[in-house]
Amino acid sequence: MEYSLEILKYIGKFHPLVLHLPIGSLLMTFLLLLVSKYQKVSLERAIRIGVDFSFAGALISSIMGYLLSLDEAYDFSTLKFHFWGGIATLILSLSLCILHRMKAKGNLFFSTYVLTLLALSITGHKGGQITHGEDYLSTEDLFEETKVVMQKDSINYYNEVVNVIFEDKCISCHNANKSKSELRLDRYDLVMKGGERGSMFDSQNTEKGRLLTYIHLPMEDKMHMPPKNKAQLTEQEQWLLSYWVTSGEYMQLGYSNLLEDKNLKSNVLSFLGADEKAKPAKKSDLSKLLAFGFRLQPNALDDNLLRIKFMKSRLTDNHLETLLKVKNQLIELDVSHTNFNDDMASILDDFPRLKVLRMDQTKITDDALKLLNNTSLDVLNLCNTKVTHQGVQNLLKSNAPKNLYAWNTPIDRDQQIQLASIAPSLIHFGTSDLFSEKLNLSAPEIQNTNTIFSDSIALVFVEPQVKNIDIRYTLDESEPDQNATLYKGPIALTQSTLIKAKSLKQGWLDSPVFERMIFKNRNNIVDYEVNNDLDKSYSISHHVNFTFKGNQSVLFDGKKGKRVYRGTSIEDAKTWLGVVEEDLEIEVKLKEAEKISHVTLSMLENLDMSSVYPKKIEVYGKSPKGKYRLLESMGIDVQSELDERISYFKDFTLPVDLKGYDEIKIRAINHMSFPDSPVYKKFRKRKVWLFADELIFW
Repeated sequence: MEYSLEILKYIGKFHPLVLHLPIGSLLMTFLLLLVSKYQKVSLERAIRIGVDFSFAGALISSIMGYLLSLDEAYDFSTLKFHFWGGIATLILSLSLCILHRMKAKGNLFFSTYVLTLLALSITGHKGGQITHGEDYLSTEDLFEETKVVMQKDSINYYNEVVNVIFEDKCISCHNANKSKSELRLDRYDLVMKGGERGSMFDSQNTEKGRLLTYIHLPMEDKMHMPPKNKAQLTEQEQWLLSYWVTSGEYMQLGYSNLLEDKNLKSNVLSFLGADEKAKPAKKSDLSKLLAFGFRLQPNALDDNLLRIKFMKSRLTDNHLETLLKVKNQLIELDVSHTNFNDDMASILDDFPRLKVLRMDQTKITDDALKLLNNTSLDVLNLCNTKVTHQGVQNLLKSNAPKNLYAWNTPIDRDQQIQLASIAPSLIHFGTSDLFSEKLNLSAPEIQNTNTIFSDSIALVFVEPQVKNIDIRYTLDESEPDQNATLYKGPIALTQSTLIKAKSLKQGWLDSPVFERMIFKNRNNIVDYEVNNDLDKSYSISHHVNFTFKGNQSVLFDGKKGKRVYRGTSIEDAKTWLGVVEEDLEIEVKLKEAEKISHVTLSMLENLDMSSVYPKKIEVYGKSPKGKYRLLESMGIDVQSELDERISYFKDFTLPVDLKGYDEIKIRAINHMSFPDSPVYKKFRKRKVWLFADELIFW
């Protein structure tokens, strides 16, 4: 059976060849129709042969297209518009055959033919996007005579050389829509991850990794890359890739390396065009930026570089897309005092010349700092943001800016001193400590990654960065204060417990309260069933394009779901059960149900992934007569204020009395459409998903 499927997939590979036959036939026959209509020449027989042949070709092409779609390298969410467009074209082609035989009036036949060509054009366009990428018809590069070379101090070998080679020669087969051998080359982290055979690099012998092996194989070898029917790497491109791999410095290669190696410098400058001056931005892009509320200032009279500040408060995706049009000219960006957040920060990786970045008074967190690895900043302003000591520390160790401003952040004084010793950066934290007010301590955190246990668990708090801090905690749901239990070591728990903790130190303001429910799972589930369609796929296409399918086993695996957001791993997504446009409904058969007093359902809200907390959660018990009776319900409020949440987890706990019941049903009521609140406005056209990760009885 599996062998037969592979044969069918192979036949499907002829789809790109066969599809040109009906296209050519339809166009040629339409030309004959025009001649017949306007030159009063009788060509009925030729037209009939043409429409019959077109339908036959469209039928064969559609069948082969379907066989090709069976290949796992293609995601149906990407193919669906092309798929249904092909079906529409096939139906319209059949209609032409029928109408011509019925000798339909000329206008009806002619109008149907025009509609067929329109469907054909749209379908062909969508097919072209799948094969060549969504920007394959873009005119952006028509006016670029040469590739732009980065400033001497900001050339990045991967971004400006390796990635350009991948885009030209490799990404058509290794992208978000089509990932041959499960390998993607459109993002650096996925390049490093490799494909179904693992990494493309050999840490022991850099010259024997798969990447270099495949590109140097003979053309006749089926493993040779790129395939022999694709554009091949030039000798220079092979040399540049080999240098990148054998150096072992996959991301760090920069202009200093060019100065040290004359051969490298010659090849790189030749590849890039040997022009160190930025080309001017298009006037249309500049006009659009001005209309959106950006202030534009030239850097100098002769270098075409730009200093840009957003003068309004609310950035949108359209603003950011337009900003990317001038990525090669942008040297300074100011998005301070706006709604700029971690999701929007994904564009920062695309500005190769950026030197000054101001993100003060925005909604960014440590996640935004992770996206600055490809920048070489002179100035970075993080004042009045939620960046932490850990986030800044990681940035300083990987890619330290020359000047960093971090006044009025959660970074305390001891942490400030510690950060100042890490990197040569000048770090500015505002006024002198002698004149500053008391600072807030950060809330304590536990080291335990999983808060569900079977027998017992030892809770361990993360060691505070600030010295001589007391962590006080309670286990009886009371608020911790200076009289609460002092944390001295691991806390042993044998029952489900709500722990609350606070950090305290003389001369400092108390920290916010840390609060976490620790669950003891009774393991009393006899059987369960999820009454939902778990075959529906979820796709996200920002930085990562993956397909998620519901996996009911994650509800009872004793592990909390992992954080999921744009750019996340598909493996993290698999830690959740997802249902779309329907209520989540779970039936569970229990043993010793009378010992259970609470039911907890853990949910995810991530607006970027179209996931919203349910409207309501209900718990039903099954009576001896076999009917379900509502035992408890909980209404859930929606967001009323914009908090730009990325991934929020929440445990929804309902008290229950299950005496007399051994079967229960839990329902999470889907909103079906995004709630009527300004927070959800830009997501209104999306389907609403519910994501659950664990169902706990305790």
